[in-house]
Amino acid sequence: MRALPDRPEPPRDYPGISLPAAVGFAVAAFAWWRFSDNTVDNDLWGHVLYGQRALALGRLEPTDPFSWTAGGAPWTNHEAWAELALGWVHRLAGGAGLWGLAVFTAAATLALALWEARRRCPGPGGGLLLAALLAVSTNGIALGCSVRPQLFTLLALVALLGQLRPLADGRRWPWVTLPLLFLVWIKVHGGVLAGLLLLAVAAGVTLGQQLWPGARRFFAAAPAGAGRRLAVALALSLGAVGLSPGGAGTLRWLVDSVRYTRPEITEWQATPFDPAHLAFWAVAGLSLAAWLASRRERRAWEAAALALLLAMAWRHQRHVPLFCLANLVLTPPHLLDLLRRLRPHTASLAAAFRSAGVRTAATLLLLAGGGAALAASVQPPRQHPWTLEVERDLFPCAALRFLQAHPVAGNLLVFFDWGQQALWALPLNPVSFDGRLDTVYSRALIDAHWRFFRGEPVDPAVLDLSRADVALLPSGGGGERLLRARGWTLIYADPLAAVLVRELRRHPSLASLTRPVHAGREAVQGREPFPEAPSDRARVAERSAAPARP
Repeated sequence: MRALPDRPEPPRDYPGISLPAAVGFAVAAFAWWRFSDNTVDNDLWGHVLYGQRALALGRLEPTDPFSWTAGGAPWTNHEAWAELALGWVHRLAGGAGLWGLAVFTAAATLALALWEARRRCPGPGGGLLLAALLAVSTNGIALGCSVRPQLFTLLALVALLGQLRPLADGRRWPWVTLPLLFLVWIKVHGGVLAGLLLLAVAAGVTLGQQLWPGARRFFAAAPAGAGRRLAVALALSLGAVGLSPGGAGTLRWLVDSVRYTRPEITEWQATPFDPAHLAFWAVAGLSLAAWLASRRERRAWEAAALALLLAMAWRHQRHVPLFCLANLVLTPPHLLDLLRRLRPHTASLAAAFRSAGVRTAATLLLLAGGGAALAASVQPPRQHPWTLEVERDLFPCAALRFLQAHPVAGNLLVFFDWGQQALWALPLNPVSFDGRLDTVYSRALIDAHWRFFRGEPVDPAVLDLSRADVALLPSGGGGERLLRARGWTLIYADPLAAVLVRELRRHPSLASLTRPVHAGREAVQGREPFPEAPSDRARVAERSAAPARP
């Protein structure tokens, strides 16, 4: 009888738990920790308020009803459908519902992206590769997953990438799916412009392959008719945008708005080479190496799409999530090929991971790391982990409560980041400026506010400070110093915010106060839940829309 040849013994893992399972658990726990972040964006109050007012009135408001500096100006609300969704969810389930919507949408986006990527890199190594790439991409993607309309753009981007592959392969014509996607997208978020640009680049590059035979040395030949199909998809999508009510005007506005520089807003600044963005640059560099070294079929439109999104992410931090998501969908086949080519050079490392001791230690470390991530998702600094929280060291919660307890009616000068929170909390005070930015305010007025916040003189023909009655500004900032030099009275101050009034004698309710009221560090410590009840401004819209009783 012939003896059976010896077979290598399979690696031994920690009893009952395999190393790949531990990797999956750790990555899933880390993703949960990052994507379940429950801190609010400074525009959230406005998005919910605008949606609830539109639901109450049964229509969108075409002009600004909130500002004393731009009241009645045309309002280009390009996020209206997202705001309707946010307003409806808040009415139904409050802050917890909004948080749940964000978590669900982020999970759906990641699931769709991983499904698309897994189809392109089957095999035993594909799953582990995707887990590792997701782990290093999580921070970048999570930047776009707060409760804001951009959340829906991430889902739409993955859906677009999933449609482009069959179009470019000639397996589908774009009669319905892409035009319908853009018909909805144009009403949800300005990221529709990135989607149209990506589609245009894919069509242009694919058509260009037919004019430049030398491209075949770098990229796979495009199937016959692929460029034509993508061009038809672009035309149909532009037609859908143009046919939607106000869509063409919104698209023109978006093109003009993207060209407008916003150096005062962090997410519109270039992505720096610093430790905070190390993971993003590592992903970008590794992906570039994978595309250059890959022996897999490289498609020109995919490379062009990633190059476009990388350039956008380099230019603006707000576009980092778009690149990281597209990279998660398109790069894994090439990254997997690169790792397989490096296998002979990493034989000693692979041998070490086949030993029972190393695998057991790695499994235990991954389980411990995943457990720590899960624990962090329900521990401080999160104080109300199952709903949205407002960070009191970033938002003037204590100052706004002071103004609610001591109402000062009249026009409000307010810091940009706090404008929409003030809209929610102070129905008696039209604001000078808020996060709607150039959807309402002229660029001259925007620039005047930035100068005012820095304490620089402003042109009264653009921003007339004498028309303001009360101010909510950063403590010790240039705006506060400028107003106090003009004779304004400080009535409240804490380490974050200051409240001033122009003419104290016009507000007898403040006469009994020992001015200024000073609040200590406790005013800006901790977090508080996002308001559960609708804003009074939304209730006013409901009352105005209700039919009169006979």
